[in-house]
Amino acid sequence: MEKVSYIGEHLWVGQLGHGFVVLSLVAALVASIAYYFHSKEGIQNEWKKFANIAFSIHSISVIGIAVTLFFMLFNHYFEYSYVWQHSNKEMPMHYILSCFWEGQEGSFLLWSFWNVVLGNILRKTIDAKWEGSTMAVFSLVQVFLASMLLGSYVLDYKLGSSPFILLRENPEFANLPFIQNENYLAKLDGRGLNPLLMNYWMTIHPPILFLGFSSTLVPFVFALSGLWKSDYTTWQKFALPWTFFSIMILGTGILMGGAWAYESLNFGGFWAWDPVENSSLVPWLIIVGAGHVMIINRNKGGSLFMTHILSITSFLMVLYSTFLTRSGILGKNSVHAFTDLGMEGQLVIYVLTFIFLCVLLLIKNKPIKVSYLALSFLLLILAILIGHKVSILLLWSFVTIGVIIFSYMKYFPKEAEEESLYSREFWLFVGALILLLSALVITYFTSIPVMNKLFQGWLYESEKAGIKVADYNQWMTPFAIFILFVIAIAQYFKYKHTDKKTFLKTVSIPLGLAVVFGLSATIPLYFLKEYSSANNTMKWNLISYAILFIVALFAIFTNLDYWIRVLKGKTKRAGASIAHIGFALLLLGALISTSKKQTISKNTSTKKVESLGEDFNAKKSLVLTVGDTLPMGNYLVTYTGKNREGIDVYFNMDYFTHNDEGKLVKAFELNPMVQDNPRMGTASNPDTKHFLSHDIYTHVTYGILSDTQQARDDAYKEPTNFVGHINDTIFASNAIIKIDSITTNLSEEEYAKNDSLLIVTAVLKATNVKGQVYRATPKYILKNNMVMPDEFELKELGLKFIFWKINPNEGSVEIQMAEKVNNSKDFIVIEAYMFPMINLLWLGCLIMVFGTTIAVIERVRLNKKTAEAV
Repeated sequence: MEKVSYIGEHLWVGQLGHGFVVLSLVAALVASIAYYFHSKEGIQNEWKKFANIAFSIHSISVIGIAVTLFFMLFNHYFEYSYVWQHSNKEMPMHYILSCFWEGQEGSFLLWSFWNVVLGNILRKTIDAKWEGSTMAVFSLVQVFLASMLLGSYVLDYKLGSSPFILLRENPEFANLPFIQNENYLAKLDGRGLNPLLMNYWMTIHPPILFLGFSSTLVPFVFALSGLWKSDYTTWQKFALPWTFFSIMILGTGILMGGAWAYESLNFGGFWAWDPVENSSLVPWLIIVGAGHVMIINRNKGGSLFMTHILSITSFLMVLYSTFLTRSGILGKNSVHAFTDLGMEGQLVIYVLTFIFLCVLLLIKNKPIKVSYLALSFLLLILAILIGHKVSILLLWSFVTIGVIIFSYMKYFPKEAEEESLYSREFWLFVGALILLLSALVITYFTSIPVMNKLFQGWLYESEKAGIKVADYNQWMTPFAIFILFVIAIAQYFKYKHTDKKTFLKTVSIPLGLAVVFGLSATIPLYFLKEYSSANNTMKWNLISYAILFIVALFAIFTNLDYWIRVLKGKTKRAGASIAHIGFALLLLGALISTSKKQTISKNTSTKKVESLGEDFNAKKSLVLTVGDTLPMGNYLVTYTGKNREGIDVYFNMDYFTHNDEGKLVKAFELNPMVQDNPRMGTASNPDTKHFLSHDIYTHVTYGILSDTQQARDDAYKEPTNFVGHINDTIFASNAIIKIDSITTNLSEEEYAKNDSLLIVTAVLKATNVKGQVYRATPKYILKNNMVMPDEFELKELGLKFIFWKINPNEGSVEIQMAEKVNNSKDFIVIEAYMFPMINLLWLGCLIMVFGTTIAVIERVRLNKKTAEAV
């Protein structure tokens, strides 16, 4: 076959980018080895200079990769698969940043870039004694990240996925018909960005979050260096500022993600306990615990084992979350996990390598006893034999971890004096332990898909089965109560010992105020009709939320009192108190806004909304036709029409209320938006009216995106392509179509044996706004390996369907739908909620970040002061 000579391809760019990838991998490996020998030979030697040169080359290479990829995106080099998949010419240029890290390759590159930034700062500021050991591990992490971008085959195994592979060389797209044309680039446009990512938050949230992930690496490498050198204390002095920096940055990234979800996602809130959300929360909880036990060590010299365990575990959980979100294992459980690029095995090796390294350094002097390992595996076998007992497996996890901790705690130096119940170090340790336990619980339930795969459905019958949001709230409420109680009282204790009477006298006033305000706000709720007749679970939730409300107030009052009275209002010393106030406000705002969230979009015509299908619920969905004015909560709302700006379709709704004179006046206007991306599908973006005491949150669950201009009765619009699975929904302007089933005349084996005519039928059920159901059966016909799509016209609804593609690997089908221009009158279906006191949550976020920043600055200042004194 004659080789095609393609026109207009910029091959040199991809070759340059791939060259940078190879150079970064080699340089990181050389740096890791050189830093290892540097640590073996002392503070000053030839290996140090060689290692620093290698790491510098690696840093330049990573920057080179990033610059090359940005250059390709800015210039729309669609001959490259990554550029074609994640961008297009219609997209505003300020979303190029989002394109950069939308894909797996770009996000790995972003992670590697931040590691380079932090690594260079670390090696320039670190004490010479620790440089070799820390940077050896640091560089090894970079070796693995660089390998994720390699995209080359080693012994028939593909190592990583390259962002510089050509579209025509990507096996997934190489057989696309247009690529066979030598001048295919002349009219080629990209697929475009995922509509959910076309938001200003997604230009700032991912880089902050990945900087947070990178920051957990610094305490990790210090902790391993401590094990390496059998120096369990000194490293914590240098790691402490970095740890609080990690707390601040990773926490900020998580909170930005919550703000993005609230403003741009349509699940109706700021947190959904999604596995991807949890996988970033868990490392943050653990690094917060690590920071607080480091404070114990700095002031008292204890908790050595826990500082190592928490500092190490935080980064290991980052690696585990990387596996969860990038292996494709959460594809059916998370709304924003990455798809599998064939790197599952590589990701497992990545995680296990650093777990093995940690265990190796932990047991280098004191090997683990065989009896402990035997006990752990015996418990695992017992759990499997019992079967379908989640609590048994959870117990096994905790016992195994406890066994390992017990095995090595005794090898670490300890304080001769027992910690007093009335000491600060005792309560800081308790707080760190609570954070660790909460992180383990979240990790367990987030890992259900992994365990299902390992045990082949033993844990849950359904692949998507798992814990629900309400269950998460029920599990985590006690942890929140305990941690708020700890941050309320811990600062009033002195190190070593505190007088009991003095302590009780100090906290009595804040506690009394919290109880009075808390009970006055919560007791009346218990006697409301909805609670008096509620079941025991609902009543228990009310009691637990009331306790959480009181303890949150207690934490706010005590930290405010400590700042004003004990610290004399000195802000630079009050970083911890300010951060604690912010954390308490955050939980208080989350408690009030979610527990008292009101659905105000209840439909006034139940039959009308239920006729749209099972995805629409009259208790939360409201149907509005143009010109309709219907009651919604304390307002009357009118749908006035829509306007399109590029691919964004804005639905305009006026909210009215009665003034003091009883006249109906316009209160405000909301414009929820639906992105109509012809290549990537649609995505609903809510709009919110912010008040001091509450928010009115509105999003469109269904809207007619096209214009409703009159045309000939037989005129059809341009067809739209839909990719879906069985039970997925396709929306038309006058109906909702469900992919009910897929039938075929032959099995796969029969077709392969006889090469017969294969007919695959998609059974579609279309329901119009009156509740009438129609059936469409477009066919996918395959004869002699030639596809012959068969058009099906549903005349009653003015719809045409073409079933033209099957994706066996993804289990999906692609169906084109065209509809008549004058099908129906414009209407929308909306959901609207009222979130009371949600501004407490956002205020708490800002205060917590501000307080943590002050704490980081103060720690750096104290370290410099100590160094100057020495």
